[in-house]
Order: sequence, then structure tokens, then C-alpha cells
Amino acid sequence: MPPEIWYDTLQKGGFAVNIKKPSPDKVKEQAVRQAKDLLITVLILTAATGIGNIFWYFSFTKNIISVYILGTLLTSLFTKSYFYGFLSSFSSVLLFNFCFTEPRLTLHAYERGYPVTFAIMLIVSIITVTLAIQNIRNAEEKERAAVRAKNEQLRADLLRTISHDLRTPLTSISGNASNLISNYEKMDDPTRKQTFLDIYDDSMWLINLVENILSISRIEDGWMNLSISTELVSEVFEEALRHTNRHSGQHTITVQMDDDLLLARMDAKLIVQVLINLMDNAIKYTPAGSHIVLSAAAQGENAVIQVSDDGPGIPDEAKEKVFEMFFTGENRISDSRRSLGLGLALCRTIIAAHGGTITLSDNTPHGCIFTFTLPLGEVSLHE
Repeated sequence: MPPEIWYDTLQKGGFAVNIKKPSPDKVKEQAVRQAKDLLITVLILTAATGIGNIFWYFSFTKNIISVYILGTLLTSLFTKSYFYGFLSSFSSVLLFNFCFTEPRLTLHAYERGYPVTFAIMLIVSIITVTLAIQNIRNAEEKERAAVRAKNEQLRADLLRTISHDLRTPLTSISGNASNLISNYEKMDDPTRKQTFLDIYDDSMWLINLVENILSISRIEDGWMNLSISTELVSEVFEEALRHTNRHSGQHTITVQMDDDLLLARMDAKLIVQVLINLMDNAIKYTPAGSHIVLSAAAQGENAVIQVSDDGPGIPDEAKEKVFEMFFTGENRISDSRRSLGLGLALCRTIIAAHGGTITLSDNTPHGCIFTFTLPLGEVSLHE
């Protein structure tokens, strides 16, 4: 989740100007990173000096400069700022002069050529630091460019899929509405009722689609703040069942609770959305008359919630892909025109935002079991 943005108000020329300030969490994060970089720099310089002393002891004095240059390179690779690379460069020159030139343990040098050696060492160190950091930043920029390209591809896929998949239900709504306007009096009651139900189904599918798209984009971009509270799992189940697909009446749906007072920490609205997606998925991909079980139980520090069915199941090669955006199964039972695979991707995103996991396994003798976890909740009694 992105850091909170704080603002100070500055009165200037009769106008109130908001000045953007980093949040305390952001300031703390920067301080920790700087302290870590400084510690890394000190440790590398200490290690280089220790290795230099070993080389000095064995009379490998010509290699000591290379050790310090290597140290500045490592500092550049493991820290996040030019400052620590340059600090390492200057410190390496001073340490080499102090520890390994005559007279030792002073900043003086007897030989006239030493200043030139120090200057060359400093220049080489700075060039090494600059090149190393530039390479790191180039690699990071390539990574960011790859991420941007992937996001653009996802957006393109989303727009292309939406434009393709929305056309059918919108056309159906428009056609059915036009038919009702033109032929309402000529239709018998069953035909009118079926036409209204078709419009309702297409409308609800469009509403759920928009909710899923908005939820995915808000959570993954860090725009949605979770409203976590302790909730009765049974009440969340009831709310989800009230909003499941109207075709649920063609299936046998059972709720199993080891404890009717089971509590879990969650954003209730989002978890209801997860359950609706999982239930609708089970209804959509199983034939009429199938048995769907919604269950919950405490296990360790988590509430384990499952949605299982006895339908045809999902092939092993597809199990790893079911939580990806735009993936849809081939064994669809109904509504084959609607193929936008967002529901399970949204479920994974929401559960991950809660710190839980969601998995898919096989039911016995056939079917699917979707399992996700939420942290257990408890009631605080205040007297």
C-alpha cells in the first residue's frame, strides 16, 4: 500500500497553498535505508582495510589499491545513492594513505609521487562508482520499462476483451428492451417474464464486471484502504448468498460451520465479493442439480473458508492459471458468451491484501475446492 501523503498549508498572498510532505512512515523508511547504506559502506571499508593489512603482512602491497577500488565498486552495487559511492572513494584514498603509506598511521607521505597515485586512485574510484551506479540505474529503468510495457499490454488486453465481451450483453439488453417496447401487448406472460429475466441477468453481469474491474485496479494500485474489522463469518456467508447468481436455485447449496460464532478479521464488503465470485463460479461451471458446499472452520490462528462443488472439475494443466486475469475454463456449462476471466484474479488480489492465501484443489470423487484463509478475530469485552 503506498505511503500516506501529508500536506502543510502555507498562507501566501491571501491564498492557501498545500505543500506536499512525506508521511512519517515514508520519512522513517528513508532514514532506515540511509542508515543501512551507511552501515554497508563502513563494513566494506573495514573489510577492505583488513584485507589490505593481510596483503601488507605478506608484502603484497601493490594489490592494496585494487582492494579499495573493489570496495568502492561493491559499495556502489549494494547502496542506493551516489553519495555513498563517492564517500567510499574519498574514504578509500584517506584510509590507504593513513594505513599503508610511509609514515604509517598519518596522513603524510614521504614520496613525491604519492599525491599523483592518490589522485589517480580517487579518479579511478569515482569513475568506477559512476559507471556502476549508471549500470544499476539503467537496469532498473529497463525493469520499469518492462513493467510499464506489461501494464500497457494488460490494459490493451482488458480494453480489447471488454469491448468484445460487453457487446453481446449490451446488444441483448438493447434487443430485449426494443422487443418489449414493440411487442409488449402481443407477448404472453411467460415470454414477457423471460425477457425481463434476460435483461436482469445481463445487467447484473455488467454490474459485477464493473465492480470486479474497479476492485482489482484499486487494490493493485494501492488506492483502496481495507476497512478491517472483526466479523461473524456466518453473517458474511448470509450476505454473500443473498447476492449469488439467481440460477443458484438450480443447485443444492449447503452451509457448514463448525462454530456458528466463528470470528475473522476482514474487510467484510470485499470478502463478500470474494464469496460471490467463488459461488457464481461454482454455479456457472457445474450442471444443474450439483451440490455446492460453503464451509468455515478455525485452524490454528486462521479461519479456513472453502467453496466446494461436485462438478466436472478443472484439468491439472489449468489449475495454475485459474487465478490469472483473462483466463477462462473450457468446460463452461452456461453463459458461454461471457468469457471475461476476472473473478478469480480479483479473489486472489483481495485475499492477498488480507495477508491470506487462496488455493484450488480437487474434490472427491470429482469437482473443485477453493480454499482461502483469514486471520481469526476475537471479541474484546469492556466492563
